[in-house]
Amino acid sequence: MSNVRLTPRQKMINMLYLVLTAILALNVSNEVLDAFKNVNDSISSSNSSVKQKNENTFSDFARQFSIDSAKAKDAFMRAGKARVLSQQLYNSLEAYKQLMITDAGGINSETGKIVRDDNIDIPTRLFVERNGERGKELRQKIIATRQQLLQLLPDSAERKIAAEALALKLEEPRNARSWEFATFNHVPVVAAVTTLTKYQNDVLNAEAHIVESLYNSVYKESEKVDRMMAMVNAPSSFVLQGEAYKAEVIVAASSSSLEPEVFIGPFTPEIRKDRYGTYIPIISDNENLPLINATKIATEGGLGKLNIGATTTGNKKYTGVVRVKSADGKYKFYPFAGEYQVAPKTAVVSPKMMNVMYVGLDNYIDVSVPGFSQTDVTASISSGVLERNSEGAYNAIVTETGRTKVTVKARVNGREMIMGEQEFRVKMIPNPTATVDGLQSGINCGASFIKPRRGIVAKVEGFDYPVQFKVLSFTATLRQKDGNIVKKDNEGPEFNATVKSWLTNIQKGEAVFFDDIIVMGPDKKRRKINALAFNVVMN
Repeated sequence: MSNVRLTPRQKMINMLYLVLTAILALNVSNEVLDAFKNVNDSISSSNSSVKQKNENTFSDFARQFSIDSAKAKDAFMRAGKARVLSQQLYNSLEAYKQLMITDAGGINSETGKIVRDDNIDIPTRLFVERNGERGKELRQKIIATRQQLLQLLPDSAERKIAAEALALKLEEPRNARSWEFATFNHVPVVAAVTTLTKYQNDVLNAEAHIVESLYNSVYKESEKVDRMMAMVNAPSSFVLQGEAYKAEVIVAASSSSLEPEVFIGPFTPEIRKDRYGTYIPIISDNENLPLINATKIATEGGLGKLNIGATTTGNKKYTGVVRVKSADGKYKFYPFAGEYQVAPKTAVVSPKMMNVMYVGLDNYIDVSVPGFSQTDVTASISSGVLERNSEGAYNAIVTETGRTKVTVKARVNGREMIMGEQEFRVKMIPNPTATVDGLQSGINCGASFIKPRRGIVAKVEGFDYPVQFKVLSFTATLRQKDGNIVKKDNEGPEFNATVKSWLTNIQKGEAVFFDDIIVMGPDKKRRKINALAFNVVMN
C-alpha cells in the first residue's frame, strides 16, 4: 500500500467547494444554492467510497494481525485508535448537520433539497451567537483530532510527512474575525452543511493516511522466505532414569516474531524425505496435522520447549512437526525427528580395603559415576569428613562407631543430582596384644629366656590395616623367693633401670608380672590392654 493521494475527482470537488464559497460572498442565487447541494452530494458520495476503502484496509490489517499478532500488535492498536478518533469527529459533524437540517424544515422528499436551504440565521445562531460556543467547540475538536491522529505515527519523519499531507486542517481567517464567524456567520444552511460534509471527508482521508502509514510500517519491508527447516537442539542426549529429556525445536520463519506451533507424534504417510535425507515441508489449505495422536508442546520466543519424561531406560526416538500459518492463509508443516539415550542412575563407591571404616584410620574410597567426568562428581559423608586427594580418590575420616553413609552427586544440565548412596559400618580398631619383646604371656619359663628382654610391645594380630600402638605406661611386679612382692611403675615401652635389674637377676622360683598396660593407637584414645605373667621354673 502507498500513502493516500487525492483522486482527480476529489481534487475537482475541493476546487469547486472553494469557488462556490467565493461566489457566496458576492451573491446567493438559486443556482449557487443548487450548486452547493450538488457539491455536498458529491462529497457525500466520496465519503462513502473512502469509508469503504478504510474498511477494506482495516480488515486486511486485522487479518495480518491474526496471523502474526506479535509483529503487528503495536501498529494495529494504533490503527484502531485512529478509527475511533475519526469516527468520533465524523459523528459530531453529522450531528451538527442534522441539527441544522432539522431547524431548516428537513429534506424535501420530492426535490431532495433542504426546505429552507437559503436560511442564513440557523448557522449563525448555532455556531456564532452566544459567543460562538458551538463554533469554538467544533474548531477545538478538529484541531485536537488532527494532533491526536498525527501522534499515532511513532516515526517522527512519518509525522512530518503526514502533517503536510493531512487535509484535516483549519484555514484561519486573515482578518481579526474568528474561524467560526468567518465560516458560519450569515451563511446559507446548504453551504454550512456542505462545509461540515467537507470536514467529514477530510477526517476520513486523514484516517486513511494514518492507517495505511501504520500498515506500511509493519509490512512494507517484509520479505518472503522460500525455504524453512525445523531443527532440534538438546543440551544432552544422555538422560538419567526418572529425569526428563529436554530440547528446543526451532524453525526459521519469515517473521522473527511469529510464534510457531510445535507438535510431536508419529508421522503419517504424508511425511517424506528428499534425496538428501531431509524432510520435505508440507503446504496445506487446512490446519490438519500430518501426525497420529499429536501432542502440542509449549513454545516460547519462537522455540518449542520439548519435555519428555524418561521413565524407562534405553534408546528413545520421537518425531513431530512445526506448524506455521502464512500470510496467505495457508498452513506450512516442517517435520523433525530426534533421539536420546536414557540410562539408569548408577554410582560406584569402592572401599580400598573392605566395606568397613575404622575410627582413627585413613579410610580410602574410590567414587565414580559412569558417563560423567570426575570434575562433575562430588561425594559427602553423613558422619565424619571426606577429603579428596589429587588423584580423585577420597579419604573418609570418621570419629564415632556405628554406621555412616556416603552420598554421590553428579552435575546434570547445570544442577546437582543424587546418583547413589553407600552405607558403611564404622568400628574401633581392635585392641592390640601385649608382649615382652614379642614374647607372649607364659606361666612357666627359664630365667635365661626372660633376662634379655627390653620392654613391652603392643601388636595387633590378624588386622588388615597396618596399624601401630604405642605403649604409654605399665606396672611391673616382682614376686621374690621369700614371697616378698615388689612393684615399680614404668613410663614408656622400655623397661626402666629397676625393672631391667629385676630381670637380670631373676632366679628360679621367682615370678614377674606386667599389668595396667596403657597404650594409644591412631585414634588417639588411651586403652588398657591385657596383662602378662611369667613364672621362672629353671635357671
